[in-house]
Amino acid sequence: MAKENNPMDSMRNAIGDLETRFDEMAKAVFGTEAFGKVTGKATEIGVKAQKQMTDQMSRNLEFFNMPSRSDVTAIGERLMSMEDKLIRIETALEKLLPADVKPAAGPKRTRKPPSKSKG
Repeated sequence: MAKENNPMDSMRNAIGDLETRFDEMAKAVFGTEAFGKVTGKATEIGVKAQKQMTDQMSRNLEFFNMPSRSDVTAIGERLMSMEDKLIRIETALEKLLPADVKPAAGPKRTRKPPSKSKG
């Protein structure tokens, strides 16, 4: 009895052949030294373009007297440094205070609120 042709088998074989041919073609194109040089050059051009764009944006912000990203980052780092120093100062001051003295919570209230009168 003759083997029946299954349409799914034919489809799988066709797809397998296409994958094989595409793989051979890709190796022929992407496996060359010329392709490596071209992609390297394209990457280099992209990096240069990005640097030029960043420099131009920085000059534009400077022209309008606005901070650049690096300026804002530097300010943030300085603020974090100051916060760390303040925490160390507070800790040192707390160690200097006697144990029975608590720091004042704020100024004393000397003024009394007005009394509510009925009528």
